[in-house]
Amino acid sequence: AFIHSIMVQKRRGMFRMWNIALINIAYTLGAFGIFINRGGPVPSVHSFGASTLGWVFLTFLGVATLASFGLFFYRLAVLRSTHALESTLSRETAFLVNNLLLLGIAFATLWGVVFPLISELTTGRTITVGEPFFNQVNGPMMLALIVLMGVGPLLPWRTATWATVRRALVVPVAITAAITAAVAVLFEIRIIAVLVGTAASTLVAVSVLREWVRGTIARHRATGAAYPLAFAALIASNRPRYGGYVVHLAIVMLAFGIIGSTFYSTTRDVFMRVGDSTTVGVYTVEFAAVETTTFADRTEREAVLRISRDGKPLGTMRAWNGVYPSFQMVSTRAAIRSTPVDDLYVIFSEVQPDGQTAAFRLLVNPMVWWMWVAGPFVILGTVIALWPARQRAAAYVELPDRAGAGLAGGAS
Repeated sequence: AFIHSIMVQKRRGMFRMWNIALINIAYTLGAFGIFINRGGPVPSVHSFGASTLGWVFLTFLGVATLASFGLFFYRLAVLRSTHALESTLSRETAFLVNNLLLLGIAFATLWGVVFPLISELTTGRTITVGEPFFNQVNGPMMLALIVLMGVGPLLPWRTATWATVRRALVVPVAITAAITAAVAVLFEIRIIAVLVGTAASTLVAVSVLREWVRGTIARHRATGAAYPLAFAALIASNRPRYGGYVVHLAIVMLAFGIIGSTFYSTTRDVFMRVGDSTTVGVYTVEFAAVETTTFADRTEREAVLRISRDGKPLGTMRAWNGVYPSFQMVSTRAAIRSTPVDDLYVIFSEVQPDGQTAAFRLLVNPMVWWMWVAGPFVILGTVIALWPARQRAAAYVELPDRAGAGLAGGAS
């Protein structure tokens, strides 16, 4: 939220109070998150051992939070912006709504995490919230945020009319509607939430790509440069803006991955003997063999699996299982086949005493590949946005002493 909000302060001198408050909130939530993850209030595999330092850390965090917000309210008059929102149809308003949505998502997530602690303190019973809570609360806000990502960059600064907004949105919305309809027909999508999420994500992608295409064509016509050079010059002309667009595309990839894996994932738990086969989604998985290797501290087994689709062989996967008798512990390592369409996971859970029969968990998660690709795009967009612009160095020239020359001339 701060990264977006500071752009308004830089451009219009507004949101200064917002920015200081967001910095304070970011520090407080970051430190509190470390305490929750490492301190042990919420069960986690990353928690340290029991310690009495938790109250010391919470005391420090409380004092730091009160001091920072106390200073914020003390200097409130200085932080007030000289400009105000001139219209609800403006880019400034879009940034304001962006701040509210991101804060809403953050605090809803915080409430879901600390609710078990609050319920235990107030009722004596630990009541936990799971994935449905976060989906129902954060899902609509995330959807609104994605729509805002597609609409916000098309709005002008300061003020706009409905006619201006309609002209800016008519082409992206028309392209988005056509793409969404085609996807719905081709893939037989009937789930409303999937269609809405696909449309919102497509709107963001169309808006970003349209801005790039229009800017590249305009620069090509103005300078005569080839299109790749014109595109590179366009990116260099405003790195923070276009680097942010790259990050927006990464969010679109992440959204597609979440939609696919949430609504269309398939899971099967099966027992198979060597030579057996089963199906999961569009894949056929054959348990070809099990290879056993014994070490001093563990016994390792690898399940060899042949994968096919519609009778066409796709290759071999190996899922790993290790047993550590001294620790009475079993470790597994999934076999993964990842493609842009879907990911196939095979987890080798356990082996029966005969050594030839095993339990497997098979999962097919569509579109997860795009979630992994989104990470490098976030890094790329951040590097572009933060890369320093080339600046001309100031040159200093020593001027002659005119006053001294004038005195010398007068004396003669």
